[in-house]
Amino acid sequence: MPTTDPAYFQAIPWCAALLSDPEYVVAPSRFGKPMKGARGEFFTRTLATDNVITAFVYQTRRHGLSGNTTSSAQSDVSPSPAVSEVRAFLSTASGVNGHPGIAHGGFVAAVIDEVMGFLINSNRATTETAGPPHEKGSKSTEPQRHLVPMTAPGHSVMTAELTTKYRRPVPSGEAVLVRTWVEKVEGRKIFVRATIEGEERQILSEGVGLFVALKPGVKGPEIGKRVARI
Repeated sequence: MPTTDPAYFQAIPWCAALLSDPEYVVAPSRFGKPMKGARGEFFTRTLATDNVITAFVYQTRRHGLSGNTTSSAQSDVSPSPAVSEVRAFLSTASGVNGHPGIAHGGFVAAVIDEVMGFLINSNRATTETAGPPHEKGSKSTEPQRHLVPMTAPGHSVMTAELTTKYRRPVPSGEAVLVRTWVEKVEGRKIFVRATIEGEERQILSEGVGLFVALKPGVKGPEIGKRVARI
């Protein structure tokens, strides 16, 4: 069975060294945990098999909270995200192959998109936990941080564009590292970068993503249940 137990990667020396970095903490993952009616079945169910992704662990790196009190939708200055970086350790099997021993390019792009989305959702969760921004002119000692505009609960942010550069083959059958971070926020637009790296920290693939927060009241895509007819 696929695992999200850090012990899997702690048995791999180069992964163990990264996992022990005190600036990062292991974060809960939905990988391999499908929920009825929830989004994301591609990673929670379809890819979570012994022949595709065999292990998946997230780490997050957090900045200290600042006194920023303006949401990114209203500010011309990009706020610093509370979760400044996400690292994902994953191990794959032959089911991801495009060529023998090499992961399919479409799989590589999907992994980059998924980890970018985890970064954005981690910051949304931080914003929601912090509560609403202070009203203008009010005084408070509680710091606030806002990364993305809080819109349409459940369908707030969508991938608008993703460019993937394939620098070197991404090997299957072994562990790789995915890193992602927010470059800037412009209104409802969130610009994100990512890399997939190997054991020697060489860059195998790079991703540049644009995510857009939906306007207040706008729902995300919803498609009614359909029955396949063969």
